[in-house]
Amino acid sequence: MKIPECKFTNYIFVVTGMSYIIDSSGTSKVVKAHEDIFCANGIGYITIFPISRSRGEGANWHCTTTGCYGFTIDGQFISVMTAKEVLNSISELDRAGKNCIGVLVHHIIRTDIAEVEWILEKIKDVPVVYYLHDFYTCCINPNLMKNDNQSCIDRDIPCEGCYYFGKKAEHLEKVRHFLRAFENRITFVAPAEYTKKHWIAFYPEYADKTIVISHQKAIGEYSGNKETALNEEPLRLGFVGAQKQIKGWDIFKKVVAAAEDAGCNYDFYYFGNGSEKVDGVTAVNVDIATQGKDAMIKNLKEKRISAVFLVCVCGETYSYTTYESHAANCYIFAMKSGGNIPYTVEKNHWGHVFSTEEELVKGILDEKTLREEINTWKKNAAPGAAAYMDNDDILKQFSDKRKAVVDWKSEQISLEQRLKRAALNVIFKELRLKNKQ
Repeated sequence: MKIPECKFTNYIFVVTGMSYIIDSSGTSKVVKAHEDIFCANGIGYITIFPISRSRGEGANWHCTTTGCYGFTIDGQFISVMTAKEVLNSISELDRAGKNCIGVLVHHIIRTDIAEVEWILEKIKDVPVVYYLHDFYTCCINPNLMKNDNQSCIDRDIPCEGCYYFGKKAEHLEKVRHFLRAFENRITFVAPAEYTKKHWIAFYPEYADKTIVISHQKAIGEYSGNKETALNEEPLRLGFVGAQKQIKGWDIFKKVVAAAEDAGCNYDFYYFGNGSEKVDGVTAVNVDIATQGKDAMIKNLKEKRISAVFLVCVCGETYSYTTYESHAANCYIFAMKSGGNIPYTVEKNHWGHVFSTEEELVKGILDEKTLREEINTWKKNAAPGAAAYMDNDDILKQFSDKRKAVVDWKSEQISLEQRLKRAALNVIFKELRLKNKQ
């Protein structure tokens, strides 16, 4: 398979667990941001992601890897490839004078972990940087939720009785084998101090190899949307993000129903690309893959949202929506179990953290007190950032003085593999890629 001509001399080899060129998740947002950073500095960004089939939900979720990967160069989709073809391509680049100066692992979810390890072991003598986007290295449930309804991130709840427990040991054996394979040259990057603290509780042996690099840096100030709401004016309250139980979507729906029953003067909004419609909630489509990375901030400003629900019930490792909401000068409602969200909200005085769902509902239904709380914050709080720029500190983890030894000689794949790969290539381009363009 012929690789197109590349203008760069040095490049980073990246592994992620989702097709970031069309995906709108927080992880994919970081993968795309890093692509922009490296390319802006003249460093190529070559990425693979699994072509996989998923089905089921919760503990019944099952991912079947196809043994094939999407292969991109600087954000441009090249082809679906087998693992051997990925290495053939890297070897071809090596012969063309293109130097791999490091490996950046954003995620190994949905992959055959052992096969990814096999690929990366062929790329020798350069640093491996592993991003801690969630806790998939700690449990097969990346959100650390016992039975999907109780956060166990503080390790104060036994695994016994959890329907993920039966799959955990086998999963961790694969993960630990993967990490040990690169432990002499690996660095773990957490996006927040909260994440680092909780992750090294699981992996204390890697404490001195774990650093913090925030995804973003704040620039300037935004003074809009600081007006207080008049008593006769509806409070504009929005839910931001994915329509998932772990993100607090079920809690939000309960709040909406309770507020309507109580006759509260609120206008509710949903910001995201979820498909569920809720009576009394105005849906605002937000999709960073098609609208740009600042889409959420722009929509929150445009609708002049007073406060947002970031009521995740799992331990978020970062949460873009927290910073996006504050950049629009929105007051933030958070749950104590939400990880870096309540940590950031309390640290910076950006909103109100609730201990329980019942406490949240009670607080929202007390309209007089809630209005006073939000209006006081609007008047007295420091304004949000005018913008957030992607943090380019990731560049410091790599150096053009180190060049990989590619320990691989090109191999042909079987006819069966070629046919399978070709079919998956057509399916991905026609059914996934084309629909997002």
